Amino acid sequence: MTTCPVRALRSDDIDAVARLWRESALSIGVEADIVSDVAEYRERLEAEWKRAWRVYVACDASGIAGFMAFEPETSWLRQLFVDPARKGAGIGSSLLDVAKREMPEGFWLRTSVANGAARRFYEKHGLRNIGEFPHEHWPVTIVRYQWSRECL
Repeated sequence: MTTCPVRALRSDDIDAVARLWRESALSIGVEADIVSDVAEYRERLEAEWKRAWRVYVACDASGIAGFMAFEPETSWLRQLFVDPARKGAGIGSSLLDVAKREMPEGFWLRTSVANGAARRFYEKHGLRNIGEFPHEHWPVTIVRYQWSRECL
């Protein structure tokens, strides 16, 4: 596992990130009828980036390998996705390290209960499961995780 350079999103990254976001969502078992098309991911990413999200991308020799987005005002790590073909290469860890640096007082995130790989990843990195609840729009159960220095 190696570290992967992480930098702030640039406008010319948006198409690649939207494609990665969609492919990653499909790869973790999100139902195809729930997953939007790439254009919708692009529109949402661009709108949220302008409104409230701070977005970072992790790059390797092949290009954008992962991304994360968080809301500083709410300390919510909204998105963390890695290209399915590059999982296990330290990309998610590099992105999570940036989240910890950018939100040193702590943050929270959520993922599907069924996403065992993500749950193991978050727990390995010191996030604490603080409860499960139904998703507000989709018929899935969500687990909420929290990270703070006290979790260590």
